[in-house]
Amino acid sequence: MNLKQLEVLKAIIATGSTVGASTTLGISQSAISRHLTTLEAEIGFELFIRDKGRLIPRPEAKALVPEVEELTEVLARVKRKAADIKAGAAGDTLLRVAFPHSITTSLLPQVLSQYFKLYPKAVVETLSGPYSAIEQMIRARSADLGFVRLPTEDHGFNVRPILQGETTCVMAPGHPLASKKQIQLKDLARNDLILLGRQRSARHELEYELREARAPHHCRIEVHSVEAACACAAAGLGVAVVPALIASFFRSPDIEMRPFRPARTSEYGIISLPNLPLSRPAEYFVDLFINEVTSKASGTVRIGSATVYA
Repeated sequence: MNLKQLEVLKAIIATGSTVGASTTLGISQSAISRHLTTLEAEIGFELFIRDKGRLIPRPEAKALVPEVEELTEVLARVKRKAADIKAGAAGDTLLRVAFPHSITTSLLPQVLSQYFKLYPKAVVETLSGPYSAIEQMIRARSADLGFVRLPTEDHGFNVRPILQGETTCVMAPGHPLASKKQIQLKDLARNDLILLGRQRSARHELEYELREARAPHHCRIEVHSVEAACACAAAGLGVAVVPALIASFFRSPDIEMRPFRPARTSEYGIISLPNLPLSRPAEYFVDLFINEVTSKASGTVRIGSATVYA
């Protein structure tokens, strides 16, 4: 049994045929069939039911999937590392960081500018996505460190809490709610809302509270970044309910921000894997980011000190 056979097995399960696996892996269909036949001969039983050109996984094949996925992910990391070494971007010179999209387009360029002053030959790969995706990137070692909301969905990360922030309501200057000093839950009734993606726990909590308060509302636009929410609010499309920490990076004359009451506090921090200590350049990057985010963010409290959520 070898890794190529396991890659073939994974590809066939994902696509349902040798043709699909051939396309996925970029090798001939005959090579796919040969690898599968050899694998089945080595383990001593058939993995698929052959049905008119389709390959239907037997329970035995499905039972192997978790281990196969783990091994192929390790192989993918080895390949990425080899490519980095070949490109001359290995060791401390390469840093992979994962942040929400809104931070990637606002704070990160300034942090990188300062970082390259001390490490001019460094290479930084920036990755972006929602907090759950960032956790997955760290777990899969696709990123060395990431910025997330705490506590993390997964456990076992090394966590460095940075700050706490409240929730804010963002709207165009001419919106009726802009005349208020703060926005209560009942004020959102009968307003078009701009809300972050349904997969976020904060979204579920807000909608639950609105239902409990019998405050009829309409989610007019669902977005997946605070930057997009603020832009839609500036266009007069509704009221965005977003984290004040990130919204503060997009202040402009085109929007008004009002604190949401009762206060809804979120905690944020940097995560990494506990068994992979950060390099000195990575630690320097984290320090730069913390200084930048705490100096630019309004309505936040710095909390500091690292811990592990287990």
